[in-house]
Amino acid sequence: MSEFMMNGHLWRIIFSDPTSPKLADRTGEQRVATTDPLTHTVYLSRSLHGEFLRRVLSHELGHVTMISYNMLDEIHRMAHPRYWIEIEEWICNFIADYGLDNFRLVDQILQDN
Repeated sequence: MSEFMMNGHLWRIIFSDPTSPKLADRTGEQRVATTDPLTHTVYLSRSLHGEFLRRVLSHELGHVTMISYNMLDEIHRMAHPRYWIEIEEWICNFIADYGLDNFRLVDQILQDN
C-alpha cells in the first residue's frame, strides 16, 4: 500500500484481487480500478501491469484530483445529471491519454528556451 497527499487529503493506493468487491464501480460493474471518495482510497487490480497500469493509475488520479479539489460540483453544474458519470470518466480518460504528452512537451519547450 502507498499513501500520498493531495490538497491536504491523505489518499491510499491498494492493489486488490481482480474479483474484489472494492473494484465494483457505482453502477455495480466490476472494473480494473476504482476510486472511493469516502475513504480516499484508490483500488487497483493486481492484474494490471506495464503501460496499462500507468494509464489506469493516471485515470484514477484524475478522480482523486476532482475529489481533492472539490471540482465535482462545478463539473456537474455544466452537465445534465444523466451525463455526470460519463463526463467524469471522459475527463479522467483525457488526463490518462494526453496528460503525460502535454507535460513532456512543456518540459521540452522550456528546456529549449
